[in-house]
Amino acid sequence: MFSKALDYYNELQRLTLAPDSFTFPSVLGACAGSGDLQLGRRIHEHALEVGFGSDLYVGNSLINMYARLGSLDEARKVFDRMHHRDIVSWNTLISGYSANGEWEKSVEVYSELRISGLVPDCFTVESILPAYGCLGDVESGSMIHGLVCKIGIEEDRLVNNGLIAMYCKFENLTYARRIFDRMMGRDTISWNTMIDGYYQSGDFDMALELFREIMIGSNLDLVTITIILHVCHDVGVLKLGGSVHAYTIRNGYECDIVALNALVAMYSKCGNLFMSRKVFDQMDYIDSVPWNSLISGYVSRGFFGEGIDLFKSMKESKVRPDSVTTVTLVSMCAKLLDSCQGKGLHCDAIKRGLGSNLFVSNALLDMYSKCDSLEDALKEFESMETPDAVSWNAIISGSVQNGNCNLAFKLLSQMKVKGPKLDMATILGILPACSFVAAKRQGKEIHACILKLGLHSDVPVGNALIDMYSKCGSLDYAVRIFEHMNTKDMVSWTSLVCAYGMYGEGKKAVKAFRSMEETGIRPDHVAFIAVMYACSHGGLVEEGKMHFKRMEKDYNIMPKMENYACMVDLLARSGKLIEAEKFIEEMPLKPDVSIWGALLSACRFSGETKMAERVAEKIMALDSENTGYHVLISNIYSSIGKWDIVGNLRKFMKDKKMRKDPGFSWIEIRNKVYVFRTGDQLVEQSKEVYQLLERIADYSKFSLSPLVQERLRIVYNIWTLDSLLPMISARVFITLLAWCSLLVFSLGATVFEGSSTSLTVRRNANHMVVVHQ
Repeated sequence: MFSKALDYYNELQRLTLAPDSFTFPSVLGACAGSGDLQLGRRIHEHALEVGFGSDLYVGNSLINMYARLGSLDEARKVFDRMHHRDIVSWNTLISGYSANGEWEKSVEVYSELRISGLVPDCFTVESILPAYGCLGDVESGSMIHGLVCKIGIEEDRLVNNGLIAMYCKFENLTYARRIFDRMMGRDTISWNTMIDGYYQSGDFDMALELFREIMIGSNLDLVTITIILHVCHDVGVLKLGGSVHAYTIRNGYECDIVALNALVAMYSKCGNLFMSRKVFDQMDYIDSVPWNSLISGYVSRGFFGEGIDLFKSMKESKVRPDSVTTVTLVSMCAKLLDSCQGKGLHCDAIKRGLGSNLFVSNALLDMYSKCDSLEDALKEFESMETPDAVSWNAIISGSVQNGNCNLAFKLLSQMKVKGPKLDMATILGILPACSFVAAKRQGKEIHACILKLGLHSDVPVGNALIDMYSKCGSLDYAVRIFEHMNTKDMVSWTSLVCAYGMYGEGKKAVKAFRSMEETGIRPDHVAFIAVMYACSHGGLVEEGKMHFKRMEKDYNIMPKMENYACMVDLLARSGKLIEAEKFIEEMPLKPDVSIWGALLSACRFSGETKMAERVAEKIMALDSENTGYHVLISNIYSSIGKWDIVGNLRKFMKDKKMRKDPGFSWIEIRNKVYVFRTGDQLVEQSKEVYQLLERIADYSKFSLSPLVQERLRIVYNIWTLDSLLPMISARVFITLLAWCSLLVFSLGATVFEGSSTSLTVRRNANHMVVVHQ
């Protein structure tokens, strides 16, 4: 129709007939409808040539055309050049700015209108309400609402729809619903706006309730259908989503691309991959959105191979994978611990220009960290231009997960200086590092940060602090944190029970468990593991048995393998080895290596070699590759002289390249944690420590006590045996350093004279051994 109107205008010009004031508004409207800005400009020039530049109606039509075509500067120029403006002129410009998202300018023009003395009408209000809603200007929005009542347009349907939308933007659903309920003539827009308001605020129940109401008395449009499909997607209501889909088919709706995308996403999220694929295959136009929904659906349901195949098909179909595609698949690699596939996706992302995308980089950080590729994670982190809080938290928690707590502490210090503000995720990521290396001082510093940030009332933070203090040797602090928590969940109580169990306070752990039950919190299998562990370490055999029986009897919780392992440990620690073995044989689950391993450790400790042999055979039959248990079995057989079996075990371990994880210990000096691993020579001052140990061989020239002489002799003998050194545990290493420290403190600053060099060993106020050559 627009083209016909323009054809008639061209014919008018060809006939050299003079246009009038009614010609130009119609033709300019046709230009706006057809989207032809250049033609609109030529008609503007023609209007000026024939003397309609000052005509009010032509000016209003020009403002409308330029605004609708997005040329707001030209619209404003026309407005400013008008000698006479009416309310339509103002409304058109305000509406133009609002329609193009220029909220501030829309408000600015409205303010000029009010200063000019003109009274706004319903169209003015309808145009300005979206601006205040999107700007979040609650005060001005409320004033507009008051104006509506003052000028008597509160019954206007369009104004009420605008007010509902504005209050929904303010997340004031109470006022929005009040206006909605008072409306006499609601239309589909009214219903859709209110339903979408509930959906956007997360009140899915009210959105569904309104949807059921509209289905009774009104016809749905595609907007309603799309909104409710999004609700079904987020809530996971497959039945209702399928009913809505059936409604569209039954009533002959032609779903647009948005509705079809919503259907694919809903079916994928709800797990009906067959219907999701069916809708997907029926789509004429497919962009990246349905591809991403389908891939995410398969990946989230564990069909990882199908997800990769869809990704390949997506690339073959010439649809460009975006950041959502990459993040979905990289997250899948993190679940699978497949760094090889993840690196391939990383390369693909770089080729497609997504290497610097923040969301992709954060997903890669998480993937590399979980795949034990901390070095790759660090490279990715260092390559990021502006890492956000998620990036910092991911690399800090990744460092902790990979056992590099020192790096985690360094990164935390850097984050405080040049990174974003610490948040709860940062705290929950770094506190396990303090627990892992028992860094109590760092833990206290982080506790101070928690108080400063106002996070002390958050339950997860309190739970992490209980765990940290209990593992750092401060049971009193852990209990104090628990007692000061305003809200306690099951994790809080379980952490407290664990803490008591760790310190052998079995009776207090049982009491805490009972208190948890009295508060109405229902324990899970982890809580029972905690109380049984406490009973085991506290020698409360009967209480431990009782709690094991209560799992199924009182709470209908089927014991898991970990619960059975706790029960075996409980019996074995108390010397009831026969009962423990019988318990294992009567288990409804097939015992794994952890079950038999708990009994094996007790057998070795009590000297029950016959039972130990039986248990060892069970472990070897399971074909476990747990190095610790194989070493334990080897020690048991060597203790009874069965060297042929010992030889076979060692050959098996060698062939399988099984190595026992090296032990380590740590010491905190001057607010810094030093970690010592078996055979590790990378510790700071390790060179000086070695030199010191070599030179104390000449201890006889000093007047030392026999005890110190004996300690020095042991230290030197161990350190000079190269074959023995790699076998020294980290705990022994710490002990050696402690002995050397005792010597230093007993001698003060002393010079050991050698053949050609001298070594000064002195103490300082921080208990740090300082060695100078």
